[in-house]
Amino acid sequence: VKDTFLLSPDVTFLNHGSFGACPKPVFEKYQFWQKELERQPVQFMVEEVYKHLETARKRLGEFVGCNSDDLIFIPNPTTGFTTMTNCLSLKPRDEILSTDHEYGALIRGWNAISKKTGARFVQREIPLPCTTHEDFTEYFCEGITKKTKVIFISHITSFTAMIFPIHEICRRARERGIFTIIDGAHVPGHIPVNILDMDPDVYIGACHKWLCAPKGSSFLYVRKTFHDKMAPLITSWGDEGNDPSDSSF
Repeated sequence: VKDTFLLSPDVTFLNHGSFGACPKPVFEKYQFWQKELERQPVQFMVEEVYKHLETARKRLGEFVGCNSDDLIFIPNPTTGFTTMTNCLSLKPRDEILSTDHEYGALIRGWNAISKKTGARFVQREIPLPCTTHEDFTEYFCEGITKKTKVIFISHITSFTAMIFPIHEICRRARERGIFTIIDGAHVPGHIPVNILDMDPDVYIGACHKWLCAPKGSSFLYVRKTFHDKMAPLITSWGDEGNDPSDSSF
């Protein structure tokens, strides 16, 4: 199997969780599209790229179990997180409930949002070992208060490799009218995923980790009812487009 990758012979590569090694056939296809771009750069970027992106979005939607119109491509999960959280209407004393097993970069993102909005980022301490999904769900949901507006939680945790019961967390959040943001960076290619079945408001995933896609391949899923509240980090030519909809998303 190692011969399938471009890894140095003296390297035993275990850290697909940061940046997955890209298999030779995938890398060759990646280079093929780079060369296609360079054959006619303007035509490719202005006309052809969109049909290829649409094809890729549909395939990805089938793989992760959601409508492709609810997906956008992003370079990494942190970009998706920042895009999403900039569109939240948080007020002073609102609470974001999370755990102490979350990814450091996104914890820093929430801390910055808290300073900006006056909202409170609450990291519920999850003791180890965690026995059952039922025990975890009950303990975590005890942290919900009347001030809880958002639940932010990993599907698979970055540092402790725990699989959290996202289906039940999302169900309970929806019963209480709490917005859910799921960090699924470590899920694609690692365990099966069906976003519509989980029913979160937002799901962020990476394809350049366990799925072994080229670097810079990630996605952001947003529930359709929240599309009109979304705004891109960068406003450019596509802002007034109507394909596939008039939404900024």
